[in-house]
Amino acid sequence: MKNIKPIMKKEFIHILRDPRTLAITLFLPLFQLIMFGYALSFDINHIPAAVYDSDRTAASRTLADNFSSSGYFDIQIRSSKMDFVQKLDAGEIKVAIIIPKGFEKKLLVGDKAKVQVLVDGSDPNFARVGVGYSSMIINRFSSKVMSESLYKKGIVIKQGIPPINPNSRVWYNPELRSVNYIVPGLIALIMMTVTTINISVALVREKERGTLENIIISPVRSWELVIGKIIPYVIIAFLEAVLITAIGTLWFNVPMNGSLLLLFFSLIIYLAGTLSIGLLISAATESQQVASLSSFLVSFLPAFLLSGFVFPIKSMPIVLQLITYLVPARYFLVIIRGIFLKGVGIDVLWPSLLALIVFGAFMMLAASLRLRRSLA
Repeated sequence: MKNIKPIMKKEFIHILRDPRTLAITLFLPLFQLIMFGYALSFDINHIPAAVYDSDRTAASRTLADNFSSSGYFDIQIRSSKMDFVQKLDAGEIKVAIIIPKGFEKKLLVGDKAKVQVLVDGSDPNFARVGVGYSSMIINRFSSKVMSESLYKKGIVIKQGIPPINPNSRVWYNPELRSVNYIVPGLIALIMMTVTTINISVALVREKERGTLENIIISPVRSWELVIGKIIPYVIIAFLEAVLITAIGTLWFNVPMNGSLLLLFFSLIIYLAGTLSIGLLISAATESQQVASLSSFLVSFLPAFLLSGFVFPIKSMPIVLQLITYLVPARYFLVIIRGIFLKGVGIDVLWPSLLALIVFGAFMMLAASLRLRRSLA
């Protein structure tokens, strides 16, 4: 322990005296959280659309108004001119609602009235959501028309038209706010990226300045160097995580339903593993530029693409699913979302926590062995 304290003190001094590192450590995570928190959203509204009304009757205008007032579509064109192909090709609209001639007449006599919905499938996410929203609006309109028709015949339907009334409930995120899903994931992503880059530069900086020679001639074991280097960054990153967690809950109104103690304990384990990755990279590189780029590639890309942050792991090819087991953010995402949204405890999250502990221990051992070779 007596060898670890001087290394910790020295590293704190380096951090405080290096404005670039201090700025990255303190302000970059906040900037990333706010920027991505607003920019990343899986809620799709205001889809550019057009209504082509060949019927031009009260019923067709009412249906068009339902699309316009739903909030899901921005009706940019309302016309009887069938130029939707050109508009879809040009990307001016994503959805075209085509109401054929005779629409109202068929409704009045009880026949099936067809409405065609054309969707731009070049963006599958827009396409799926656009089809879903369109079907919902048309079904509501159809139910209302049927209710009014039956009412005129003296038949009163109290519970609506469908004979089966589904009672759906959404748990953990009742409002289906994508920010509730994104912000906890951003905390995991930002913490891994920033901490890995920061510490990877630390050892390389000492190599470039020649101060590493002082450590080599001192009686410091490699594991003491690893711990002494990691602890200052764990403390700073922990304080940063507390701050961005507060911003996530207070600014973005993400619910915190679980234990803060369990969250921060898991965070420390997670940071130990990610910081060890950075030390391992710094031991294998000779310049700060190479260390920074390598750390970004090793931390950000896997955490963003292979952790389940954006893309469901079960939807990936089997080879990529196997690779995700090597990404610590995969396990921490399960923990942080479970604590934030579900309010679950250690009885549910222990497999992911155990995986983080094993990963962190392995990476610290690997970093220690690699540093031993560097100090030899």
